Amino acid sequence: MSSNTKNLHFWWRVISSVLLLLPSFALNSDGILLLSFKYSILSDPLSVLESWNYNDATPCAWTGVTCTEIGNPGTPDMFRVTSLVLPNSQLLGSIVADLGMIQHLHHLDLSNNFFNGSLPSTIFTASEIEVLSLSNNVISGELPAELIGGLRSLQLLNLSDNALAGKVPPNLPALQNLTVVSLRSNYFSGSVPSGFSSVEVLDLSSNLLNGSLPLGFGGDSLRYLNLSYNKVSGRIPEEFAKRIPENATIDLSFNNLTGPIPESLPLLKQKNEFFEGNADLCGKLFEEPLLDSFHVVRSTQLAPFNSSPAI
Repeated sequence: MSSNTKNLHFWWRVISSVLLLLPSFALNSDGILLLSFKYSILSDPLSVLESWNYNDATPCAWTGVTCTEIGNPGTPDMFRVTSLVLPNSQLLGSIVADLGMIQHLHHLDLSNNFFNGSLPSTIFTASEIEVLSLSNNVISGELPAELIGGLRSLQLLNLSDNALAGKVPPNLPALQNLTVVSLRSNYFSGSVPSGFSSVEVLDLSSNLLNGSLPLGFGGDSLRYLNLSYNKVSGRIPEEFAKRIPENATIDLSFNNLTGPIPESLPLLKQKNEFFEGNADLCGKLFEEPLLDSFHVVRSTQLAPFNSSPAI
């Protein structure tokens, strides 16, 4: 074998060895997806993404990123991204599809920024997301009813104070793990969905919801319901009132409700202001003190009233 051939063989082995080693030093797959998000940001005045560097093996030390040991030991994919939390960061840009492709993402909080545009479909098929908080942005578009069922692990959904429109997906209440929902201060229209049997906090205030109150609404877990500042009309159904737990806070103010307030303890325990702004609504709640209006229940049985705060 000639010296030139030996040299060529030697260098080929060196190059091959380097190529084999490269994957162990390259940024892992979750990091690449996060970098796609970084490159879509138009403005980062607080430099919160400055630590996001392609030369890192994992994104686990990046600002706002939390990892968990999930993947194959001894590889960059051993540590997978489970949380991205960057609220109040003055970020301007859009929510890219790659964020929804982070396989083990459990917690996404980009609230109080300047994100705009519509939400990508991948966000609604991220089956491991438990907390999705994108409030106080300028996100527009509709929530896709055909995809919302993919969020089967979702526990908290906060999309308040955006520019979302369309109907509240009718299958949203069917998400079994969902306990906190805030869609307030958007442009949602259509009727209030029935269900939400497992939800504890539901805030749909300051939208364009109309129609009557649903009969099959809520359940024993409900602590706070805010439907104020909508266009809900008609009477408050007895069936609706019966499904409200005794200690829940219910705000139905500034709608188009009519007729008498059902004489159920949960409704009679509410403050007057939670019914104001409904010109044709009437009932003993407005005429007499609470204990006089509900004569069936002894005063000693009334638990102290404590409001459950919204998100």
